[in-house]
Amino acid sequence: MGHVLPFDSVVSQPIAVHGYGSATATFDSIPDPETNFTLFSATGESGAGNGILLRIRPNEDVATVIETVCAAHGITDARIFGIGSINEPAFEDGRRVVCLATEIAIENGRLEKAADGLRATLDAAVVDTDGAIYHGRLVRGDNPVGVTFELVIVEGEKS
Repeated sequence: MGHVLPFDSVVSQPIAVHGYGSATATFDSIPDPETNFTLFSATGESGAGNGILLRIRPNEDVATVIETVCAAHGITDARIFGIGSINEPAFEDGRRVVCLATEIAIENGRLEKAADGLRATLDAAVVDTDGAIYHGRLVRGDNPVGVTFELVIVEGEKS
C-alpha cells in the first residue's frame, strides 16, 4: 500500500482499472515546508463538479475534516477514496496500531447524514513498518494524519 509512482511501477498481470477524474483539478507534487517533504496537493478548481480533491495536513483527524469540508460544500452523501498516513491508527473495535509510520488505503468510505450531522465511515487497510496489515473501520475523532492524506470525494456515488 501507499503512494504508487506511475512511471516507476510495473503491473505483473493485466488488470481493469476504474477511476474518477477532474477536468479542473489535480494532485501535484509540491514541496511542503510544514513536513519538509514533496507531497501531493490538490490544485486547480476542486469542488466545481460533483466531487472534491482534498489533502489533509498533519495532526488533523481524517473523518472530522472530511465531514467539515463536505458540510462547507453542501455535500451530504458521497463515496470517499483515499490514501495517506495516520499516527497510531485506531479502529472502532478498540484495536490500535502502535506505529507512527503507517500507510492507509480506504477500502470503503462513505459520507452520510446522521441524526447529529454528517458522518464519515472509513473502512481501511493499514500497513505498519513491519509489513503487518490490519483491516477495520477507523474510529472517528482519534485518527490524526501523520504526514499527508489525499482524498477523492464523489458526491452521490453509490457503493
